[in-house]
Amino acid sequence: MAVVGSYFTGSPIMGILLAMLVGILISAIHSLLTITFGAKQAVSSMALVLLADGLAGVGVQAFFKTKGTTPTVMNLPGSPLFAHIPVIGNFMAGLSPFVYIGFGVLIGEIFLFKYTKFGFHISVVGENPTMAESAGLNVHAIRWISVLSSGMLGGLGGAMLSIGQMNLYQDGMIAGRGYLALGAVSMGRWNPLYVYGSSMLFGLFDALQLWLQTIPSNPIPAEFIQMLPYVAIVCILAISSRNIKYFGITSAGVPFTKYVSER
Repeated sequence: MAVVGSYFTGSPIMGILLAMLVGILISAIHSLLTITFGAKQAVSSMALVLLADGLAGVGVQAFFKTKGTTPTVMNLPGSPLFAHIPVIGNFMAGLSPFVYIGFGVLIGEIFLFKYTKFGFHISVVGENPTMAESAGLNVHAIRWISVLSSGMLGGLGGAMLSIGQMNLYQDGMIAGRGYLALGAVSMGRWNPLYVYGSSMLFGLFDALQLWLQTIPSNPIPAEFIQMLPYVAIVCILAISSRNIKYFGITSAGVPFTKYVSER
């Protein structure tokens, strides 16, 4: 949808906004199924992943009359606003604006969870929704807001791939990065700063596999090289999980609504 927005409006900013809006809509379906009606998160999320993947393929043909790949569109490959900064200006200007958006999201999340009442409410609802409800918090509403926010950020991540790193959409370009994100959250112990560091580590392995594929006459098949980030996450999680008793948010994924309780 980021590519669709950029293609029809000529503005990558509109593409980003459209991608975030669609992310919110998809997460609203997930919220309705899991928070309101108490469906299993794993089932709902997998169904929505398959649905979105199929809709993307159909959408490419519907909007662009092509199969598998869209035409090139206006994108955001760099940040020219930083070009005039002495010494490091050229380096900063060469980075995608999504890099700075990512830092902004990190700072915002740290501030939210450390210094705001609403961030504390999110944590309480995740750990002990019964106690949160007894304290007068609206568990249903807080979980809805949290999931919708995650959908918005998911749409932003998709826009980064399609009109940040590249200037088109291609079937399969996500390549399971959402599962890497899950691994980063687990490795980072649900702490925004640690999760960000884990994501950077997995990004390093992803960049490494891309670089290895450019080596001339490399005897290792490309399919094995592409496995590198995923093998790395399995190994790192196996090592980091040893002798650690805390493995997540206590009530994460557990439905808690009046409807589910009475059912």
